[in-house]
Amino acid sequence: MRAPKRRRSVRVDGKQVPLGASSGMDLESLDDLDLISRLPDDLLGTVVSLLPTKEGARTQALSRRWRPLWRSTSAPLNLVADSSLSGDNARVAVVSKILSDHPGPTRHFSLRIISVHRFPAKVARWFRSEALNGLEELSVTSQRIDRYQVPPHVLNRFVPTLRVLMLDHCKFRDLVALPSFSYLKQLILFDVIISEDSLQCMISGCTALESLWLRNRFGRLCISSRTLRSIKLYACRAKGAELVIEDAPCLERLLPNCPNDGPATIRVIQAPKLRILGFLSEGISTLHLGTTVFQKMVAVSLTTKMLTMKILALNSTGANLDAVIDFLKCFPCLEKLYVVLQPRKGMNNRRRESKLLKYDPLHPIECLEFHLQKVVIKNYDGDRRPCVDYAKFFVLNAKVLKQIEIGYLNKESDKWMCDQRKQLQVENRASRDAQIELISDRYAIPVNHEYTHESMADPFE
Repeated sequence: MRAPKRRRSVRVDGKQVPLGASSGMDLESLDDLDLISRLPDDLLGTVVSLLPTKEGARTQALSRRWRPLWRSTSAPLNLVADSSLSGDNARVAVVSKILSDHPGPTRHFSLRIISVHRFPAKVARWFRSEALNGLEELSVTSQRIDRYQVPPHVLNRFVPTLRVLMLDHCKFRDLVALPSFSYLKQLILFDVIISEDSLQCMISGCTALESLWLRNRFGRLCISSRTLRSIKLYACRAKGAELVIEDAPCLERLLPNCPNDGPATIRVIQAPKLRILGFLSEGISTLHLGTTVFQKMVAVSLTTKMLTMKILALNSTGANLDAVIDFLKCFPCLEKLYVVLQPRKGMNNRRRESKLLKYDPLHPIECLEFHLQKVVIKNYDGDRRPCVDYAKFFVLNAKVLKQIEIGYLNKESDKWMCDQRKQLQVENRASRDAQIELISDRYAIPVNHEYTHESMADPFE
């Protein structure tokens, strides 16, 4: 037997009322319950502007109330011209149509150029469109071989309003003459052909810059910024490249995410608020933190202690546990530690078993005594002694530890899990509150090239 059809109902004044003659309501009267459409144009325009391009345009089909919003000044244009908008052949016509129909302003314009030589005049007209008035976020991505040459007038036009600029596989003819970007907060340059002097000039000219992402060749790059809070580096492949942080009073995050393919030398001269650092590895041959010096992850001098450092990430290729302990001494207030092990690349520990159980009580490590609350170990191989030693050291010595997460490579079995907990001496852990988790997880260092606004939260979560 079929169940009887359920009658449609709506909630009115806190009561569920069925639709129909008996309820005194019909379908047309539902318009009176559409409270969202009663919002003012400015609020509805903001909603439309935050939607992806296609979805924003489709709001015109919702009702008469919504129909004019997408083409109004109340909804700043959010135009992402990539394959999600249309196929390659139709994309040029679609973008031209949108820019001609919308009065502006534009909040975000993301352009993925298919072939520079096929339609350079079209692109030039797009950048002169009145719809792009007030542009706040600009992203231009070109092909690896056929790079788009950014005309100086393009960026000149948006200097008064631009907040975010992302250029991927582009090139410049003359960037030194560009004015300062007084309001730019985020600058992202991926494989952009630009002279070293021009790159230096561009960064120094951004007087409100908070975030810098670089995947670009440079020989020596010196950064002095009163506003910069975050620096991310991806695969800066120039041989012998050197990054110098001369004066960055607001810098909180320094993230060389591809340390084996990045600057050979990093010097941090003045960054009193630096709190997040990593990934570090032997790929950075020399790391200067004030007067403290590490060479290939080994401490040469430990004269400076950085009390502000809270989060550290290490790519431990071939490094031993002693090197990690030197970093803990350098950062006495460290709260979170991430270690990516490389057990198949000759990883070793010089410490003997007796020394691993407890460090010298006459020379306590402050962060292990009072501050270190979370340790994450990736690529753990429970069949290799150096990996077990890494994890066991923190189990037995971190006295205020709340969580240790171990991502293992081995095939899981109840016997193996039980054996690992015995090897790690979980029952003898220094912090009785520590939660010790073994999780199946093969891990690689993340390289996030997506164009997004970043928060100042932990980037390794």
